[in-house]
Amino acid sequence: MVMLGVFALASAVLSGMTIFNAMRLRNVKLTWKAGRLKGYPLFATLFLFFIVTLGVAVYRLEAEEAFLQLVAYSWIGVNWFVVSFLTSRRYITNNGIVKNINDPSQTIAWHQISDFAEYQDKDKVHYTFIYMNDNGCANSNCCRECVRLELDVPEKQVAAFRKVITQKLGRRFNCCFTEQAGLEQFKLL
Repeated sequence: MVMLGVFALASAVLSGMTIFNAMRLRNVKLTWKAGRLKGYPLFATLFLFFIVTLGVAVYRLEAEEAFLQLVAYSWIGVNWFVVSFLTSRRYITNNGIVKNINDPSQTIAWHQISDFAEYQDKDKVHYTFIYMNDNGCANSNCCRECVRLELDVPEKQVAAFRKVITQKLGRRFNCCFTEQAGLEQFKLL
């Protein structure tokens, strides 16, 4: 029971830090859900569903000794859902693309982007961004790493996302959004 209490406390701390990171983002232009279960995080949602089902069973069996444990697991489940939901969202800001608010290495500034491509998928538009990562090098002799960022933009957000792309990358790229041939080769990079 002590270990369960420690996990409940740790999940609350992690949830609080994630909410703080989400509130700290400035100049958010676009955001959308990117979880696996219709935009919601798969495992956290399934865990919450399991806990609710278990709660109904505990209530029907009138097992009062399991009630405190069920409350702790429910608290952990809610915190896990909040963390998973907020970290799976995609945030487009004035400064760049935030893929995970708890991991600064997954934030890409607009000036880092070297190239990008888009292609239509079923119900979304898929973007591939190529950017240069400095790996924390202070001098110019360091080897820069070329990294890919895959981003699925929902169909209803595509027009607004293209507008942001044109504003932020339009000076460096010719942003004509047309059908491209040979995109399969670019996917293999």
